[in-house]
Amino acid sequence: EALAQAAAADGLSHLALTDDHALYGAVAFRRACQAADVQPIIGMAARVAPLDAQDLDDDGEAGLLTLLAAGPAGYRSLCRLSSLVQARPDRLEASAAGLSWDALKEQSAGLICLSGGRQGWVQRRLAAGDRAGALRYAGRLAGIFDERAWLALELHRPADVPLAQELVELAGRLGLGAVAVQPVYCLTPQERPRLRLLAALRQNCRLAELPPQALPDRGDAAIDLHWLSPGQMGQRFAAFPGALAASGQIAAQCQPALPDGRPIWPALKLPAGQTPAGALASRAREGLHARFGPDPDPAIAQRLQRELETIAEHGYSPLFLVVADIVYYARRREIPVSTRGSVANSLVAYCAGITTVDPIQHDLLFERFLNPARANPPDIDLDFCSRRRDRVLDYVRRRYGQERVALVATVSTLRPKSAVRETAKAHGLSDAETGRLLKLLPAGWRPDPSRRPAKTLDDVIAEMSEPRLRQVLIDAAGLVGQPDHLSVHPGGLVIAPGPMTDIAPVQWTAKGFLITQYDHSDVEAIGLPKLDLLGIRALTVLADAAALARRRDPAFRLDAIPLDDPATGDLLARAETIGVFQCESTGAQRTLRQLKARRVQDLAAANAFFKPGPALGGMARAFVLRYRGEAPVVYLHPALEPILGRTKGVLIFQEQILRIAVEIAGLSWQQADFLRRGMSHFGRQEMESMRAAFVQGCLRPAPDGPAFTPQQAQTLWEQVAPFAGYGFNQGHATA
Repeated sequence: EALAQAAAADGLSHLALTDDHALYGAVAFRRACQAADVQPIIGMAARVAPLDAQDLDDDGEAGLLTLLAAGPAGYRSLCRLSSLVQARPDRLEASAAGLSWDALKEQSAGLICLSGGRQGWVQRRLAAGDRAGALRYAGRLAGIFDERAWLALELHRPADVPLAQELVELAGRLGLGAVAVQPVYCLTPQERPRLRLLAALRQNCRLAELPPQALPDRGDAAIDLHWLSPGQMGQRFAAFPGALAASGQIAAQCQPALPDGRPIWPALKLPAGQTPAGALASRAREGLHARFGPDPDPAIAQRLQRELETIAEHGYSPLFLVVADIVYYARRREIPVSTRGSVANSLVAYCAGITTVDPIQHDLLFERFLNPARANPPDIDLDFCSRRRDRVLDYVRRRYGQERVALVATVSTLRPKSAVRETAKAHGLSDAETGRLLKLLPAGWRPDPSRRPAKTLDDVIAEMSEPRLRQVLIDAAGLVGQPDHLSVHPGGLVIAPGPMTDIAPVQWTAKGFLITQYDHSDVEAIGLPKLDLLGIRALTVLADAAALARRRDPAFRLDAIPLDDPATGDLLARAETIGVFQCESTGAQRTLRQLKARRVQDLAAANAFFKPGPALGGMARAFVLRYRGEAPVVYLHPALEPILGRTKGVLIFQEQILRIAVEIAGLSWQQADFLRRGMSHFGRQEMESMRAAFVQGCLRPAPDGPAFTPQQAQTLWEQVAPFAGYGFNQGHATA
């Protein structure tokens, strides 16, 4: 964000990001540039092997090139080149050795190449007095990239000017252009010490022991590594106006390169002429008759058709087919599988075999899962036995192609404690000193605002009187929030229609599989829908218990247990639920006893009631008494009975918020969904606007509206407003 804002402040139209052999920040960079009204250029700094081993310096480092994507084809080339390095078990060694020239030639489509400046082979050979060597490297670049190859000029000291002049002459001899460049590793010179600290963390050494070659300037303080304004660049390259102007020519050639975010679905194996929407409809109608008999209720068939049409209009049919295929495999192999989230609200998902929750029986609202206002694909999260989840992942790779499937990364950032610990190590503090600093840090974040620590890291710094320790804390504070390393998302997986590297770069993990270089929000931003395939130990426990039961009764099956089993109901009502998923905490057990839970419907209500929503709505005590039949059920207005009847007139589920907003207050689905997410998302003006629209909608006269009184409308708002954002998803609670 800071780089994009600096570019905008200086009036620049374009800005490039070139991470070393990686594209980790590309999507976030695009987002930041768009917010600053600057055109992003997606690029990568790549090392390339020497043409002759004798060209290597004492540090053995390969030469640098700067590669810029001129458009989508160039982005695909960057993804492949980055993956050639990162998708290997020895990726660190491969990065140091550099790409081969053959690989560079093979993946050069759509790329603009800058020769790398002082770290590139051309300038390094010139600096060594090897003009023939410089010509050989420049000629190789020209042979691969033609007029898209540029020789890069860097000026840091007066002695660089003659070298730059030689580069300009060499470029002219080969018919290439020369361009002025400035490496930017920080915004200001004052941030330069942080580069040393980050390098020490990367090398896992003390600052005093940091080798010069680990730094971008190779230990040369004369090398500027900070942002230079257009005026400063103009002064620095006054003798080379053509090279300075060339940067604008290159920028003009670079068009938007990243995928635009439209969903990119896997390639499905369907019968000739059949569309994904048609295949899903066929599967769902088969399931409708299997679930509801040969002559289902017309209202159920109509709902199925409405859902199918909505799914097809959004273009999400492929998502359902892929998920149904994965679930079918797991059930066929007797791998315990369950769904979570609002997918249980979908009749199509139930009929297609994705879920086992009957949304008709449990009165689940499809629009909580997918409504007309939703712009992004819905989440369909699958839980598997943790012991056999890898078998499911193996199936997905075999089914859709090893090179088309990748798990999703998460970006692990430095938190205050880890930042202080790593910074203390770099400064050479003893374990005792480090432990002392860690004890001073405020406790971690808590969901309850009243229990959050008032003290901040800045407060700890202000109170520290010892200069050495204070400096460690100051340095550590500057690292908080910095990306540290890639981890693996606990369940995220993406499937591409072709090689994954056509869409996103990938990286090898220690467990031997590939992950995207982007996190879950970034893969979705470029159009790759994320599936969540999670390993849940509770399902493993269930599978093990069933296996034990089959020792006595070989025919025993979990899905044969009736949902109204009296003995199970007795256990639930007594809250004898130690070891039962989501029912074993003290609070959950208390809720089960309060509600005298016996049925699936009771469990869903208990699951939701245990969350903050009902308590914040002020109806917790009333709900318990009504649910137990110890108090009469009353409704603020008769129009609320169809919505709140199952929960005795009390708001319990998110779905009820949506129905009240749309059916009672007459709000749009977009407004209703915004309200569901909670008042914490609203500014004061937005909140008042929403309140006015809600109240006014409740006042609409019959037959178009519910004809609430002003007092009833205000009271309903006061119940809905604090509940919104804390209510529980009924489909999730039921599943």
